[in-house]
Amino acid sequence: MASDGVMLFFLWLALKIFYLCLSRTSLTILSMFLKTKAIILHCLKYSDKATIVHLISEERGRLSCILYGASRKKSGSKMAFLQPLSLVDLEIEMVPDRELHQIKEARPSQIVSSIQMNPVKNALALFLAEFLYRTLREMQTDKQLFRFLQQSVLVLERSEQGIANFHLVMMLHLTRFLGFFPNTETAGRRFYFDMENGIFTSACPLHKHFLRPTESAVLYQLMRINYENMHLFRFSRAERVDILEYVLAYYRIHLVEIGELKSLAVLTELFD
Repeated sequence: MASDGVMLFFLWLALKIFYLCLSRTSLTILSMFLKTKAIILHCLKYSDKATIVHLISEERGRLSCILYGASRKKSGSKMAFLQPLSLVDLEIEMVPDRELHQIKEARPSQIVSSIQMNPVKNALALFLAEFLYRTLREMQTDKQLFRFLQQSVLVLERSEQGIANFHLVMMLHLTRFLGFFPNTETAGRRFYFDMENGIFTSACPLHKHFLRPTESAVLYQLMRINYENMHLFRFSRAERVDILEYVLAYYRIHLVEIGELKSLAVLTELFD
């Protein structure tokens, strides 16, 4: 009887070891390693050894990842290229049904030292990273959109003038990818801008979400702005703050989950 018990024990032990090995093998088979370019949106210290990184990847769209080791004192160089709007090359272990994927390797794909060192560019980067974090929550793979965002970061990095309007250009042109770029075909003098339908109209809309003709004229003027000519558009700080509020109100109608932006207060104090 004792020998039978011993045999049963060893049989149970062998089955348990086999099950554990099978589980690990299955996990390895299910997981895959993804190499992708990415734009950093937000980093949050999770523990002394781990950081949660929210990013937009070229290959998989919006991702939330965990990076081990970046929170340590000796990892300052690694955190330097995980700042908002940093452009990076990543290798990520992707496991199905996990909310957080593990970053295995991270390195800068483009150096954006001017954005990090220039206080005005840095304030713009903080605001736009938070804005993108809120607006692109459910972003799927969209390589055209990724390239637009990537090129926009490089424009900010390299620009020497006109950056006071940079965020307005980026926010307006982003609406093309999100499906609610304003239709200017019906625009005219003394027209209202219907924010719900994204059109200019001669009649005052029956709902409350519209811009009056003087405000609509400024928005219509901005439809011609781009990264090449943004330095030619002159606005006072008060005018630029008003324009930003119009644009944010327009976004909130079409993407109600944006909410309040913490970095907005800092941005509105710039560009006197």
